[in-house]
Amino acid sequence: MKIKQFKIILSIFLIIGIAAGSVLGYYDARLEASINTGDSLSSVDVGDDLLSDSDVINILLVGSDHGAIEGDHGRSDSIMIATVNQDTKELKLTSLMRDIYVEIPGHGHNKLNAAYAYGGVELLYQTIAQNFGIKIDKYCVVDFDTFKKVIDKVGGIEITLEEKEAEYLNSTNYISQAKNRDVKAGKQTLNGDQALGYSRIRHVVSEKYGDGDFGRTGRQRAVIQAALDKVLQQSPTKIADIALDALSDVSTDMDASYLKSLVAKVLSLGTTEIDQQRIPLEGTYVQGRAQSNMFVFFINFDANKAALEYFIFNKGSEKDWAEEYGGTDDVETFGYSSATAASTSSTSSSTSSTRSTYSESTSSTRSTYRSTSSTSATRSTRSTTERQTAATTAATTASQPEGTTASPQAESQE
Repeated sequence: MKIKQFKIILSIFLIIGIAAGSVLGYYDARLEASINTGDSLSSVDVGDDLLSDSDVINILLVGSDHGAIEGDHGRSDSIMIATVNQDTKELKLTSLMRDIYVEIPGHGHNKLNAAYAYGGVELLYQTIAQNFGIKIDKYCVVDFDTFKKVIDKVGGIEITLEEKEAEYLNSTNYISQAKNRDVKAGKQTLNGDQALGYSRIRHVVSEKYGDGDFGRTGRQRAVIQAALDKVLQQSPTKIADIALDALSDVSTDMDASYLKSLVAKVLSLGTTEIDQQRIPLEGTYVQGRAQSNMFVFFINFDANKAALEYFIFNKGSEKDWAEEYGGTDDVETFGYSSATAASTSSTSSSTSSTRSTYSESTSSTRSTYRSTSSTSATRSTRSTTERQTAATTAATTASQPEGTTASPQAESQE
């Protein structure tokens, strides 16, 4: 099996690392020279009716197949929105599953991550705006070499591995260097190579995060939280040196002035806990097949848009979004056969393995569809069998819906 090189997003703690530059004038010139400034998202045509708030800053975080700076975009392996909510004093991180089936402006229907391959971060933003109605302010694109480098420079990060995860990492090439395939079950410090491998796992069902890409995005967010915690333990000068070195591999539309201003706002929040979300929510999607028998998630857009409005902008009241907006009955299949729920066997050898609904929060009053890596958070799970009963493979259709285009690169569920 060909293993994709997964690129994890470092942007949250890289940005915070620039705080040193805001107080130490020595670093200002290095900061200016280190930033690879790309085209601004402010020039992207996304219309005027997007949901926004002057107290909310949204940063699009992208990990791409072909690195952060190269002209060939590749597919985006990781798509997240980092949110700084100055009103509620919260840091938030939303994973957008790459297999969500969406309409891509000018390119018909495809997986969300195909938008980046077609037109880079600008088209990815247009696609997110059109399908979810969310305004994004800035972006960062990062590759996996940067990830490993930063983790190693801070002395590794603390992660708790489940027994099956440890066995899988030691017996595959997800950890690229054989000498590092010596991880064990339980809490331990992972170096950059090991942490990258952990972030890429898809084929082991996690008791905490679930299976497939659900498990992988959960692990990604756990790694980001652990990395943020470890970076902030360093001295200001070391943080600045790490961040400035890493910025040479980051493409962003944030200049030095904006970065320093953003960091000041982040530090003023007084928290390092990251409140987390995953789209699509449980009970609002079905798995299916689109053109070329491509595996996708057909989702209920109304439910997920409403949940994002609450999670990111703190607007409205907390609800059971699936129940409120029709759940799986109102998913958008774009002309393909309606997906029919059917019971399937678990891909895990243990039928008791569960998936987190990503509905936990550091605040017990907002726990329905939110999660955090804080050990004090209450974990909410549902069984794998129950989950797969609610969301399974749709029938493959022989004909392709009108307006749908083939993907720029053939890609399987793997």
